[in-house]
Amino acid sequence: MDATMLRVANVRSAEDIEAVRDALDGLGASYEHVESDPEDTYPQTAYFQVSSDFDDATLIGLSEDRGLEIEML
Repeated sequence: MDATMLRVANVRSAEDIEAVRDALDGLGASYEHVESDPEDTYPQTAYFQVSSDFDDATLIGLSEDRGLEIEML
């Protein structure tokens, strides 16, 4: 599996993380939550290793709805 890093900034709650996971599940993407910085407080930036063969249009909508900053690194 070719993989890339997904950076999600401006995460303000555990619900934001779950929304990202739900979106990735909905896309059928293989992913792993690698880390969050800082780990125990919000806001934070979360990093996911994802398969590089999925369409990220759903993530753009999620970004607009929740105010997240999402980018592929």
